[in-house]
Amino acid sequence: MTHVEEWDPSAASLTEEHRRILTEAARQLDAGNLCLKLADQAKLKSVLFLGFSSWEKFVRADDSKTVVAWIKVLTSCEEKYSGFECGSKSPVISLARVLRKRGTYPSELSNWIKEHSNNRFLPHGSLMDRL
Repeated sequence: MTHVEEWDPSAASLTEEHRRILTEAARQLDAGNLCLKLADQAKLKSVLFLGFSSWEKFVRADDSKTVVAWIKVLTSCEEKYSGFECGSKSPVISLARVLRKRGTYPSELSNWIKEHSNNRFLPHGSLMDRL
């Protein structure tokens, strides 16, 4: 008999551990060497498909510069690591939406995302999701 893991989205939540991982990854990315440990990759993968309200609540107290750094980390992870491909459900879309709601979305961020991603839904999401 094999063991099959089940993912329960209601059990997943963003924690201070995710904040630590994203912050460290942002430092690595700034230094030009994003290299997440397998355990940290697994922790991030567990929350990738959380919806907008979860991500909005998670970054509520963080400044926009931090949110931009995390957008860059998650965009880079999607290209670098297996299992981070989220398509139109990417947390990058939720975080970009948070910045737009705040009125602090940097004009150059969309170009950065498009230069570093093959996900056609980034940073705006699916047109169907916005209707």
